[in-house]
Order: sequence, then C-alpha cells, then structure tokens
Amino acid sequence: MRLIQYRFGDYVLDPAVRELRRNGERLPLPLKSLECLVYLVANRQRAVGRDELISAVWGRAEVSDTVITQTMRRARKALDDAGDRQTMIRTVPGFGYRWVAEVEELEPGTVAVPMRTTEPDDDGAGVVPSAPAPVPVPVPVSVLGREEPEAPAGLAQAIHDRNPRNFAVRWRMVAAVLVVVLCVSSSVLWWNHRSAPSSADVAVTHPSRVIVLPVRVAPGEADVSWVRLGAMEYAADRLRGAALQVTPTEQTLHLDAALPDAQSPDAAALRQLLDRSEARWLLLPTAQHNGTQWRVQLRAVDSSADISVEALGDTPLQAMAVATDTWLRRIARVPADRAVPTELQERLRRIDAELDAGQLESAREQIQGTPRAIRDSPPLQVREGQLEYRAGRMGEAARLFDSALAQKPAATPGVRAKGLMGLGAVALRSGDPATAQARYTDALALLAEASSVDTRQLGNAYNGRGVAQVQLGNLDAAVADLGQARVAMRRSGDDVSAAMVGANLGRMEGMRSHWPQALQEFDSAIAVFERFQVNDYLAATLAAKAQAQLETVQPAQAKATLARTDGLLGALEDGQLVAVIQLARGNVALANGELGRVDAAVKALARTGSKDPSVSRLRMAVAVARGDSGGAGRLAGSASVPVQGAVSEIAAIAVQAAAGQADGARWLGPGASARHAAAAPDPATFFAKAMLQHRFGPADQALRDAQNALAVANRDGSPNDRVRANLLRAAVLLDADQPEQAVAVLGELDAYASTDYRVAWWASALYKRRGDAASARRAQHQAAALAGERPLGTPPLL
Repeated sequence: MRLIQYRFGDYVLDPAVRELRRNGERLPLPLKSLECLVYLVANRQRAVGRDELISAVWGRAEVSDTVITQTMRRARKALDDAGDRQTMIRTVPGFGYRWVAEVEELEPGTVAVPMRTTEPDDDGAGVVPSAPAPVPVPVPVSVLGREEPEAPAGLAQAIHDRNPRNFAVRWRMVAAVLVVVLCVSSSVLWWNHRSAPSSADVAVTHPSRVIVLPVRVAPGEADVSWVRLGAMEYAADRLRGAALQVTPTEQTLHLDAALPDAQSPDAAALRQLLDRSEARWLLLPTAQHNGTQWRVQLRAVDSSADISVEALGDTPLQAMAVATDTWLRRIARVPADRAVPTELQERLRRIDAELDAGQLESAREQIQGTPRAIRDSPPLQVREGQLEYRAGRMGEAARLFDSALAQKPAATPGVRAKGLMGLGAVALRSGDPATAQARYTDALALLAEASSVDTRQLGNAYNGRGVAQVQLGNLDAAVADLGQARVAMRRSGDDVSAAMVGANLGRMEGMRSHWPQALQEFDSAIAVFERFQVNDYLAATLAAKAQAQLETVQPAQAKATLARTDGLLGALEDGQLVAVIQLARGNVALANGELGRVDAAVKALARTGSKDPSVSRLRMAVAVARGDSGGAGRLAGSASVPVQGAVSEIAAIAVQAAAGQADGARWLGPGASARHAAAAPDPATFFAKAMLQHRFGPADQALRDAQNALAVANRDGSPNDRVRANLLRAAVLLDADQPEQAVAVLGELDAYASTDYRVAWWASALYKRRGDAASARRAQHQAAALAGERPLGTPPLL
C-alpha cells in the first residue's frame, strides 16, 4: 500500500492521514464523507454502485438512503460540487456515483502546489481529526445479571484478512474481548473472549420508547425482594407486547442508580433521567401488600405530564398487569396480553430477579422450590440451564438445554431458540466454534419462523454467531452478523448492548486494517457508555482506542485518551480489565518517552498477577529506550519465549534488545509459535526478521529483508508498521553509507516528524550525516521536544 495522495483542482486528498485540503488548508469533513471520496477517487475508472459503496465504507448493509444521501451531500459541499454542477462526482441514476474530475497521483514526499486560490467551503458538522488516528484494548468482562465476572477464554490469534490467502493478526499486546449475549428473559449473559455507535450520534427522544424503573416496594414487606426487578420486567414485557420499545434492564439500572432520592425521586430528577434515557415516557412503579392484596401504583412522566394509575391484585404481577394495561389504554395503545399472569410466569420472574441481582444461590432456591407441575417445563429448564452456565457447570447446562429441546410437545419457538443459543454459548466456552455457529444458525431459523419476532433474542443470536465466526476465522461473516446484531439491539432500545457490539466491531475493523472505521466505532461506543455510566465498558474501550492511536502513530492523542481512565480505574473490580488498562498505560507511556510511567505500569501489572507475555516486552522495550543495552540483552536472553499470543510483536522488541544473534534468533525459530507456520506471518514477524539481519547479519541481506518487511507492512500493516519498516530501511541504508537513499526513504515519513520521536531522531541523524546542518538542527529540535525521558544520544526503539 503506497502512501499516495490525490490532487484534483485546488484540492489534495490524503487517505493516509484522512485529510482533504484546499490550497493547503485542511477542510472539516465528516469521516464517512471523506471515506466515500477516497473510494470513488481510487475507483475513478468506473461507476461505483450504491451497494458497493456502502459495503466498502460502512462494511455492512443497514445504511438508509437518507444516510448515504447526506454523506454524499457533505462530500460535494466540501468540493463546491453541490447542486447541478457535478463536475467531480456525477450521480448515475438508479445505480450509484462516478468520479469524473481529472486526478493526479502524488508520490510520497511530493509537495502539492495549489493551482489557483479560492475560498474554501466550511461545513461545521462532524470534523475529521487533523492528526492521524487510533490499536485496540479490551472490552470488559460482563455477566448474566452484572455482578460476578468470569475469567476470559482465549480468542484464536489467526484471523483471516479480507484477502483470503492471508492471515492478519491485528490485535497485538492486548486482550480484545468479544461478548456473547445469552438471553435470560430480559436479563443477559455476557461471556468474554480474548482477541467491542453509533446509537449516540444525536440525543433524540424515541417516540415509542418507555423506561420502566425498578419497583419501589414498601418497607417491611417480607420475602418479596424479587418484586423490585421481577415485576419491573413483567411490566416491560407487557409494554413490548403493545409495540412499545422498553429500555433494557442493564441501562435502566445504571440510570436509576443516579437518582438522588432513590425511594421517592421528585419530578425534576425524573425528567432529567428521562432526558438521559432518550425515552418518551418514564414509568415509576411502587408496590405495597395490604395483608390480603397487592396495590401497585404506576407513575407515568413525560415531557409535559405526570400522572398515576393504581390497581389491586392477588399477586404483585396481577396488580402490575392491570396497572400497566390501564396506562396503555390512556395512551391509546391496545394491550396484547390480557391474560392473568400464570404461576410459571411468576416463578420465572422471581428467578430472573435473583439472577439480575447476581444472587445465584437464591435463584437456585427459587428453581428448586418450584411446584412439581411446572418444575420440568421447557421454559424453566432453559432458565436453569442459564443459571448453571453462569455457575460454570457446562455439562449440566448443556444437559438442561438438550432436555428442554427434546420435550414433546415442542416448546414455543422463542423458548427453543433460547435453548439453542444456550448450547451455542456452551460450545464457545468449550472451544468448539463450529458447533456454536450451527446452534446459533438454528436459533436464527427458529426466530425467523416465529409469528412475532423478539428483536432482543434476534440480536443475541446474531451476536453469538458473530463471535463463533471470529473464532473460525471468518471475519467478514462475523462483521456482517455483528452488524445485524446491532440493528436488532437498537430496534429493541438496547443502546448499551448495541454499543458493546460496536466496540467489538471496532476491534475487527482494526483486524482488517480499517482504522477510520475502527475509530468511529470506538468513539460512538464510548459516547454511549459515558451517557449510561457503564464504567467498565467505558474504561476498556478508551484503552482500545488509545492502543489504536498508537498503531496510527498518534502517541500524544493516545495519552489524552487514556487519561480519561484515571477516574475510572479505582472503581474497577475486574482484575483482568485493570491489567489490560495498565498494559495500555505502559505502551502509551513508552511511545511518549515517559519511562518512569512505564516502570510504574510494569509494577502495577505485577500486582494484578498478570501473566501476559507483553509484560516482558515492556521490560525489554524500556531498557532499550534508556540505552541500557546490557540490561536489555539479559532480559532478551533470559525471558521465556511464549508459545501463544503476541509472539511476533514481542520478538520485534526482543531482537532489538538481544545482546547476540542467538538470543535474537530464538524468538523467531519455528517452535516459537504455531502461528509462524501460517501461510503469511504478520508484519511484526517480518520486521523482527529484518531487524535481526540489520543487527547481526550481512548488509545486503538486511536491506532485502527490510524491503520485504516494508512490502508486508504496506499490504497488511498499520501506519505504525509502515513507519518503523521505513525507518529500518533508512537505518540499513545509512549503515551501508548510502545517506542520499536513506533521506529519500525518510521523505515518505515527513508528515510524522512533528509527532513521532523515532522519525524526528532518525531525520536528525540522517541530515547530520548528509551535511545538511540546518535540516539537522530543525529535526533535532523536534526530537528534543518529543524525547520525554529518552536520552537523545541513544537510537530510539522502533
């Protein structure tokens, strides 16, 4: 991949740094508009169909005509090509678009001279960042009910690239977590894997969305703790039956926790919460037992009204059913379910409430206390299977799911789909993604046959199959499934789950080297997690974004992003997530020359008990950065070569740290990682091999290997891969006494000299060797400004 720029008229389009400039001035342009321009210009020899453009830019199919029209309108406005002019982008009626203006390709380092001077347009919405953008970190551990995180399982390291003949291992030095959602009534079960908006674009009120808060139960009521969440979920289901969107439990509990007076909030606090939820109505139920009956009061608040309805019933659910249906009729909605809640429905609500609260033993007691007549019913067996899954008893969970599916007469499609999804989650947990894929596919087929589609279950099924596709290496299919999952989750009003899927999509876009899309997914997910104060997901996605910013050579921006986790870290209970954030802190501090902070991150990682092999990488890297060649060599010689994980990335550092060729070569031997036997190792492996030849091999072989490293980085790598491969080429040429050729190579990296210490340091060295004193001084000033605690007399870590 060459770092080509395109010039047309007064404009220069630079895909590498995601900028459109006019007469040298950067124009504000929404990211998707800029990516449409890049794709049309790159394919200017032909017309591009609308579906092809959507697939290339958005990576999935759920893009409306309005979205693509607005995206193209902004692109045309930036080019002063709006209306009937169409001198650059021509609409092909009924098909798509075609680029029609003359284009000149500018090779790296070429200075683009404006052809004429005109005033640039100014579109103030959605500005593309002026500096390069972000490698990923993890998303947090989540669970059924929200409380007790489970230990993550390993995600397959080899992921097929878009080119099927290549493997692209994009997630290095990080634990990227993918989330499987297993529907438990309205509760969810999330399961981690090692490897995350769009719903937060604009704060709007959804015309059919309702948020139902947990039921306030009068003090002194014995043995009714389940009513708080169980009756809330029952009300939510009745509202969904009347074609209303209901904010899911996870989001509701986060919002409810922020109320200043939890038991009896005032109208102002409720309306403020209503605004944050983006719902049209807020329902606050209260329940009281008067000795013989239950009284439920349902307080309904919207932007202009605050009313209440009351109802009596023999059980909390009976009273809730009457109150909910009464309110539905007041807003001209027809209740779909007029039946009195059954004993099974009430028992399921009791179980769900305990699971939502993380009380596994209490949930088990509720199951064991179920009357014999309904004890072995398919819905209860599925719920018990979900409980055993959560408890880590995979064999028992699978038995219960199978038993529910085998019963005659068959259960409803929704219950069978839940059973199949449970078996899919068990298969993923057991390292059998092929079986998981089949089970989730069967669940989707059942849901397609159902008389009414439960969009929550649909989203869960697509999400689970997407994770199975990732483990199978079918990355494009995984992106398609997760895109469908997000659409379904948004339709059900589950913004948080949609954002979780968006964060996972961001990671996979990074795997495919689609960095602009990855960043957009991360930013959108972060906005949702901030709005709902989902701090564990927020911290993990901020860390993912910071790592991505390092891959796109934005160390200062990565530091600013990760600083946003400072106020979150102390409240995180998940040790794995804390370790991931500390690892990201070490990587970001290293890139910014804050070597003391790297030491602090390594110590913090030791306290977490992390066994991540990337901790060895940090230790070796900081020794090299300090110029401690002896210490670096000892670490490279004594550290164990990991058999899994980010081996090639660690090897690239270990070779730079090694005191001798043997210590460096052992990191690249055929037994170092099974991944080295893949058809095409990743860019870090090629870089490590080239670095080994540069340090210990003949000059001609070093130059050939450096060229190979650059070719692989251009094909499959990130901007950071390309920067360090070019710097290695320049170093090899300088050692071979070819400073002019080295300076030519460095010219390709001139855009990074003001932001990246490595580029500035080598520019100073090369210009000094060439005898260009003025350029050397300028580069040395830039290097000094970026050095941090790194000694200027020591060649930088690549």
